[in-house]
Amino acid sequence: MLGLNAFFEAVRQDCRVWPLMLLICCTMIGSALVVPMLSLYAQTFGVSATLVGMLVTIFGVGRIVANFPSGWLSQRLGRRPLLAAGPAITAIGAVGAALTGDFYWLLFWRFIQGVGSGMYQTVSLAALADLSTPQTRSRLVGAYQAALQIGASIGPFIGGYVAKYFGLAAPFWVLFLIAVVTCILALVTFKDVPVTTKQTRSMSGALGRRSGLMGVPFLSISLVNAIMFFARTACMFQLMPLMGVEKFGLDVGHIGIAITIIAFAMLLVLPSASLMCDRMGSRFAVLLSSLLIMVGIGLILLGSHPAWFWVSMLVYGLASGLNSAAIGAYTIEVLPRHKYGEGMGLQRTISDIGYVIGPVFAGVAADLSGYGNAGGIVATLAMIGLVTALFLFASNTAAAGRPVRPD
Repeated sequence: MLGLNAFFEAVRQDCRVWPLMLLICCTMIGSALVVPMLSLYAQTFGVSATLVGMLVTIFGVGRIVANFPSGWLSQRLGRRPLLAAGPAITAIGAVGAALTGDFYWLLFWRFIQGVGSGMYQTVSLAALADLSTPQTRSRLVGAYQAALQIGASIGPFIGGYVAKYFGLAAPFWVLFLIAVVTCILALVTFKDVPVTTKQTRSMSGALGRRSGLMGVPFLSISLVNAIMFFARTACMFQLMPLMGVEKFGLDVGHIGIAITIIAFAMLLVLPSASLMCDRMGSRFAVLLSSLLIMVGIGLILLGSHPAWFWVSMLVYGLASGLNSAAIGAYTIEVLPRHKYGEGMGLQRTISDIGYVIGPVFAGVAADLSGYGNAGGIVATLAMIGLVTALFLFASNTAAAGRPVRPD
């Protein structure tokens, strides 16, 4: 209860936070509502399973292309124009996808949607960083992640029923409407936070060479974020559902429930996660949550009773909620104010590379290990452990002699 009160108190302190929360929630509803029907829609074009999978990959590629340029531009033009441009681009991609009669054009329009998504999510994180203070930083990141998770949870439910009753292309039209509304809301409700030249110089001078995009703290936390994206697509999206069916005898309906459990566990823990970051420090929370994520994933290997699967999903979801809040808070902490835009763009680019590579790595590891999906999970756990150890070493090294940042 204490965590929940602290969580909402941080959001109430600045009325500009609420429009940002509403905007990210709407954006995630729009992105997630096409998930249930995407593969089925692609199959209507009569293409192979490999090309169907490309619809997911090409969306990630679009985000990679957009992330850093969007952050860089928002640092120079302001956050507001880019917050509006992202949904506008997504709206164009949605209309194109709904109307196209050619699969390769569908791939192109999914790429455009990825560009819009990458633009909005990068700049919204930078805008959140602008509004934060050392006292509210982790709680605002928690609120942002909560809004994101609410949207991600609602979207598939809406999209599934829209596709069922109005046809497989209908969710793209809903995405178009949501994107247009989000664009208008960004223009009407959001105001940029001005930063003086004096502030920028003082922050830059105080942080010195250890700060910025090439600094050890920022690069190490970006690598941690990348491995979490990597694990999400390798394990949660691919290996763990397969093991649920093959090892535990579950069906597709159970897998859907399992993914929902993960999403709601993340949402449930976020208020307390923000408070934990404040009390323990974001660096310690990153390390603890990374280890707990390894425990959550590893539990699925320990037994054949379905209880192991469900407990694995729950622990993984709770640990991921703490991890997302901790990574966001630590990232804002180690970046100077005048580098928020480029920093968030670069971090999302690095993370989305992990997102794209994860399923490929998981498949190759499962095939070559001789242990199938279990071998792929063990290989993923090894990668998470390696990156966590690197972060521990890098953050210890950076912490020695790093000056306190004035905010």
